[in-house]
Amino acid sequence: MTTQRNYILIETIKRLLRRDSYARLKKIISRIHAADLSTVFPVLSVSQRRQLFRLIEGRQQQGVILSELDEDVVLSIIEGLSIEELVEILEEMPSDDAAAFIKLLPQEQADEVLERIRTKGGEDVESLLKYPDDTAGGIMIPDFIALPEDMTAGEVISTLQSKEYKDIEMPFYIYVVDEDQRLVGVCSLRQLVLVRPETPLKNFMSTDVVSVTTDMDQEEVAKIVARYNFLAVPVVDAEQRMVGLVTVDDVIDIFREEATEDILKMAGVGEEFVETKSVFRSIRIRLPWLFASCVGGVIAIFVIGYFEASLREISYLAAFIPVIMGMGGNVGIQSSTIVVRGLATGRIHIHDLWFVVGKELAVGVLLGVIYGLLLAVLAQAQYSVVGFSVAVSVGMLASMSVAALIGSLLPMLFARTGVDPAVATGPFVTSAIDIVAVFFYFQLATLLLGI
Repeated sequence: MTTQRNYILIETIKRLLRRDSYARLKKIISRIHAADLSTVFPVLSVSQRRQLFRLIEGRQQQGVILSELDEDVVLSIIEGLSIEELVEILEEMPSDDAAAFIKLLPQEQADEVLERIRTKGGEDVESLLKYPDDTAGGIMIPDFIALPEDMTAGEVISTLQSKEYKDIEMPFYIYVVDEDQRLVGVCSLRQLVLVRPETPLKNFMSTDVVSVTTDMDQEEVAKIVARYNFLAVPVVDAEQRMVGLVTVDDVIDIFREEATEDILKMAGVGEEFVETKSVFRSIRIRLPWLFASCVGGVIAIFVIGYFEASLREISYLAAFIPVIMGMGGNVGIQSSTIVVRGLATGRIHIHDLWFVVGKELAVGVLLGVIYGLLLAVLAQAQYSVVGFSVAVSVGMLASMSVAALIGSLLPMLFARTGVDPAVATGPFVTSAIDIVAVFFYFQLATLLLGI
């Protein structure tokens, strides 16, 4: 239903843009949620994107749209905007979104925008830019409620009703700090209204506060929020002073980005979306990843060439190469996908290396036995050569067992050495499995058939 609705929306907007029906477009835009409207921009031409963007009324709404779009689409839109327009949009965006937006700009343009913002009191945005991307500091919002521990519940409620906190994005938690501004506790709004007004915060706050540091990787932050079901997690500096919040909506974006990145890496197409990029950019991204497959294929050619004499003597040895290599590759990808996903979600830990590898190896061996027997029956029925049937069966067993071993071991070893385990899958795993599967198959056949 959602897909059909988006399709109708996209086609309607494209048709109205072609007809220059700007009045009708403005009416449609005013009624559409920003998340839905953001699906339209990637399928439009650059000129149409800029036309549609200028029809969005209000800098705040334009800022929301820009925060929903991918980098390439955003850059194509803002190239047609002046510095004054960019600054006006940034002033209406939340600090974390504004900082992320500025990082997309060319350096000269970013410096000019920052200078304009600095003169208008944009210190929050500038402070966020000093943190590296993909860290808690880089994605946090600097607006939060932190009050002294001696303040009473009644005083807290009165403070929350003041203008100072009216625009706070996440008002559900009250964070408590000591006289040195160090984070010492937290309480919810529910706790606040259930106690007597004269009760100090320190008497009913929770002192078991889960916090993250500014340099923690965003994926680890997301795991913490998901594990404890928080709406937000406080971010502290090296002295345990609270400097910001990471909210649940940012965590959802992180999971989506990290999952997409892992899938793209595992498929061997890099870690960026390629559907909105040019043909030459897509080629440049995918070319180095496919090189691993090419190298693996070339090595497999040499392995097969090494057993050329065996092939000349028994030509039907080649008949079972595709199925043995294919089944091994499938098992390897399955094992690596399970391990990479488990590492990403925290269900598998790197210190469980041999348990995880042993389990996947056992699965590979059992699957190899089952499919090896099936292939043996087929080979015997087709060629009536017992030695060849055994070679095919054992070759399949070896291929699937080694595939499960490689598919689970490589990601775990990569994770232990600090390398992203997702890169161990795709071309790397399949190439290694192809080489090993072909070698084992021909070696076993040579030995069993006495070639």
